[in-house]
Amino acid sequence: MAGGIGMISATMARLRQAAFWWLGGIGCRLSFFMTVALVLVAALAGVFFFREGEKALDAEIRSRALYVAKELAALTAEDIATGNKHELYKKISPPFTANDDSLSGSTLLYLMIYNHNCEMLIGSTATEVFYGSGSHVYTLPSGKSLVRDEVMLRCELEQVTAPVFKIENNGVYDLTLPILSRSETVGFIRVGISGQRYQKQFSGIMKKFVAALFGIFLVGVVFSQIIALSITKPIYQLSEAVDKLSRQNWDTPLPIQGSDEISKLGHTFNQMALTLKNREASLSQGNRDLFLLHTAGLDLMESLEVKALLPKIWARAEDLVRADTIAISQVGSSDRILKYLGVFGDKSEVIQSQEIPVEAGGIYNWLVNYGTPLLIPEAHSDFRLDGELMKFMGIKSLMAVPLWSGNTMTGILTAINKKGGSSFDKYDLRLLTVYSSLAAAALQNASLYNDLNRNMNELKSAQEQLVHSTKMAAIGELSANIAHEINNPLTSVLGYTTHLLKTLDLPETPRRILGLMEQETLRVRKIIRNLLDFARQRPTWMQPGDISQPLRETVALMQGTAGKASVVIHEDYPSAPVFVNMDHNEMKQVFINIFNNALQAMPLGGDLKIRLETSRDHETVIEIADSGSGIAPEHLNKIFEPFFTTKDTGDGTGLGLSISYRIVRNHGGKIVVESTIGKGTVFRVVLPAYEKPEVV
Repeated sequence: MAGGIGMISATMARLRQAAFWWLGGIGCRLSFFMTVALVLVAALAGVFFFREGEKALDAEIRSRALYVAKELAALTAEDIATGNKHELYKKISPPFTANDDSLSGSTLLYLMIYNHNCEMLIGSTATEVFYGSGSHVYTLPSGKSLVRDEVMLRCELEQVTAPVFKIENNGVYDLTLPILSRSETVGFIRVGISGQRYQKQFSGIMKKFVAALFGIFLVGVVFSQIIALSITKPIYQLSEAVDKLSRQNWDTPLPIQGSDEISKLGHTFNQMALTLKNREASLSQGNRDLFLLHTAGLDLMESLEVKALLPKIWARAEDLVRADTIAISQVGSSDRILKYLGVFGDKSEVIQSQEIPVEAGGIYNWLVNYGTPLLIPEAHSDFRLDGELMKFMGIKSLMAVPLWSGNTMTGILTAINKKGGSSFDKYDLRLLTVYSSLAAAALQNASLYNDLNRNMNELKSAQEQLVHSTKMAAIGELSANIAHEINNPLTSVLGYTTHLLKTLDLPETPRRILGLMEQETLRVRKIIRNLLDFARQRPTWMQPGDISQPLRETVALMQGTAGKASVVIHEDYPSAPVFVNMDHNEMKQVFINIFNNALQAMPLGGDLKIRLETSRDHETVIEIADSGSGIAPEHLNKIFEPFFTTKDTGDGTGLGLSISYRIVRNHGGKIVVESTIGKGTVFRVVLPAYEKPEVV
């Protein structure tokens, strides 16, 4: 029960809504105006036809009266001229009694004939015939009387020269017609015609006409509704489609039937909806790409390390253009050779296995010459690429976009093979071009950051060297003063001790004590000599020479000590001489100090590896690696400081590595130390290679 009431209520609500929509809609207005137009047309047509009908009726009655009068005038003209009333009587009686409507009928009410003196000869109605004398009363079929005064009548007839019509108040058409015989008026005939019969016929016709107009009106109303519905239904459908379109429902095209204006409007609307759908899809894709570009810019700018930046460049580029593989190449600043910074994706292994980058051929030259991004939909057939190589590597299509730093092309960003099997298009190229500016800026920032770090490290190293040099100078000056002050009394002590040992015959114990004094004095004098050597900083005598010579001499000198310590020395020298600009003795002193430290780090024996090589940066590297106990991390930054030592008291002065560091720095080189506790230590002496001056 409740469900039925609910359905009824819903139906009523829909009906009210439809009625409200119809009453307030264009259909109602269209139907109303069409109905009003039909009413006005019907009213105007009724008035027009009514007037035209009255005119036609009036003309018909007049024509009837004139016809009757002329027929009777033709019959009675001679009798009127002779005044023969008997003949006149016989001639005027038949029109009132004949069934034929050619001359008479129910419309002829009376007939009167006058002579030329305007005297009535004879008269007749439908009920009686009478003769004129004085005033006459003419009885009409309806019971009304028509009274005529003879004098007045005579005056009226004397003025008649042509047919004269008069319409009485009771609707009788009165016609007075002069009768001519041989062009002379011999008398007058007067007839009265009733218009009621014609009025009844006219009224019947008008009723039928009104009924027909009403039928036409109803048909017009129905057709107006049909026309209004045919117009409003597509408009309503168009309104619903627009409403759905406003809610971004693109899948409801209007049904198109016919080729009229509304159908054309619907077709135009469908075209507009399709255009909006495509534009919405394009805007959605554009918004997605803008979002990806925005997040990519933020993400890339967060990374200042090239190793961490390259995977991010790949990941964002892959999302943006749906590329299978991304290659990032860089142009060397000095040799202008194109090298891969990184290749990421499915083709990374096969691409990196090539000796030269894909871009190093015609693509690189094209980009260098033209500086514009390059789109290659078919890599197999492009003249700038090796088609067989592209087939072998499985490269179908690619995009190459230059990376700019100012006005200089510093690299290339390449997208290879679009996912899904399709080829890259111009839209993908535009996206990758915009993205390449972000990637280039991020790489430039990372490069600047690395340069800044390198400069900071160099500045820090220069500061440390300055501090170290200042400290060494201060220590050298102090050492020289101390050595000078100690050396004189120490020489006296050593001389007296030696003299006593040589001249006196002393017991064993005093002799042993004096011997110890002599040894310790000699050790102190050696320390003082080292201090003086450290403080003097004698000028270096530099000349080109084979660096392997002082190395070989040092090894030969240390072979005996190494053998006693169970240390095996391994040598690795290049076959050709390696020339450096050096002081032979000072470099030998450097190697002796490093070898001594290495042997002392292997008290139980081990391996000492010596390797000489040249690097690509025009440097010579002497690597001395031991398998000893290693240096603690907290001591690595202090081993070149004067008097710093990890040895037991009395085993070293802590000046050997400081002197070696100073000598190498004076040669324009550097000493690098790497050490791992329990595995050993590696000293690398890096010297600039000798470059023979060019002969001008």
